Amino acid sequence: MNDDKSTTLSLQELSDHEEIRRIFVEYARHLDAGDHAGYASLFASDGVMAAEIGDAVGPAAIEAALDAALSPATRATFPPAVHVMNNQSIDVDGDNATTEVLWIYLTTDDDGAPTVLQAGRYTDTLVRENGRWKLARHDITRLMGRSPRTPASETRLDRLEARLRVVEDREAIWRLFQAYKHHLDQRDFKAYSELFTDDAVWVGNLGRATGPAEIEALLVRTLEVFPSDRERTHHLVLNPQIDVDGDTATATTNWAYVSHGENDAPLFEMLGHYVDRLVRTNAGWRFRRREAYSDVPYISLDGIIEPAEPTD
Repeated sequence: MNDDKSTTLSLQELSDHEEIRRIFVEYARHLDAGDHAGYASLFASDGVMAAEIGDAVGPAAIEAALDAALSPATRATFPPAVHVMNNQSIDVDGDNATTEVLWIYLTTDDDGAPTVLQAGRYTDTLVRENGRWKLARHDITRLMGRSPRTPASETRLDRLEARLRVVEDREAIWRLFQAYKHHLDQRDFKAYSELFTDDAVWVGNLGRATGPAEIEALLVRTLEVFPSDRERTHHLVLNPQIDVDGDTATATTNWAYVSHGENDAPLFEMLGHYVDRLVRTNAGWRFRRREAYSDVPYISLDGIIEPAEPTD
């Protein structure tokens, strides 16, 4: 008779353990689906939820707390998520029980790869209410990671991407300088002027102009158009020093002017430098201001150039 009683208790305990485990299976399912009513139904009539979003007592208050903190509009800003329950321990004592669960918030990164956003522990007391196990008190503790409600902090990958962006921006600006040189040598003044912003300033020994239309007109007025490639001159762009700061940049470069000398040998005629302010636009990097100085031979820009406007 005693053996039968022991067997009955053991089977009951196994049944209780399975029912309590099922609570947390349903808990994760309701939470991931945004089913706050289903989530709240797992609590006893006076059950307590103690969480980061605040404490609430009773299913109605718990559902309302979740609705307020995790509305569809709020949840839409979160990446897709799955809650995973691990290492659950359960101790049953009659109509009361305690349990601990290690939980993991599994989501995706910006590339769609699975990643663990946070992990923590549930510490619970349970009570048998109307023949069913319910959560009497549910304490949520985060052990590591961050809430999806909290902005992400800078990571090693963020710092690496920032360094890569600077390298890419410097390369893009260097290509802008090459496009400038190419259009100048090809005497494509329209394409040349489109490398400048609408309020850009070009200033040098040819004069001063503001905006693409004025810049194009200045070049049309002051530079000859070569009849063929045989007569064409060439510019060299050298020694770039480019400093990028977000969506703006400054740069200095040397330039050289090469023409056809005796017996068609290359003739190095002039040497100068550019001082630039640049800005990122929807069309890519563009000149906001370019100052062109002639150093050899020296040509004074007094009366033409004035101090650059303050940086934004």
